Amino acid sequence: MKRMLNKLWDFARNEQGTATLEFVIAFPFMFSMIVLTFDSGLLMTKYVVLENALDRVVRDVRLVGISNGEAGATYFKEQVCDIAALIKDCEESLHIEMTPINTGALFSPAAVTCVDRNAANPAANSVTPGQPNEIVYVRACLVVDRYFPSALSGIFSVDASGGIQLVADSAFVTEPL
Repeated sequence: MKRMLNKLWDFARNEQGTATLEFVIAFPFMFSMIVLTFDSGLLMTKYVVLENALDRVVRDVRLVGISNGEAGATYFKEQVCDIAALIKDCEESLHIEMTPINTGALFSPAAVTCVDRNAANPAANSVTPGQPNEIVYVRACLVVDRYFPSALSGIFSVDASGGIQLVADSAFVTEPL
């Protein structure tokens, strides 16, 4: 019995392999943090590109104008996606809303409408350019996929298709003709 306790005591005092144990414990955490940082950085890059593209197109629309309805929405989406060349499948994943603001009442935007990639008929874009000297609120919602969807999946909220919704908004005053 004493011999068995001595062997157990010798095993407990042995320091061989301690670096391996520390590596096995720390590596998964550190690797997941690197992957999450990379994934978050790419999402943030796509968001910044979307925001920049929306601002540039809104500047053009403010000065030149845009047509009502689906023709205006198609033009707007094409222009945003031409500028945001980094975003894959931009026109299929982008939803545009353009709504005049009634300055005589409190404005609170409706819930965000994004593209439902699982639906057979996606929601129609709503583009109402507004009258001269009217404030117009513009919102773009882009659904993108993560590069590492299983890495720390609880960090990001996802829609039914597994995509993340990036929402950019802007406002402008319609110039008088």
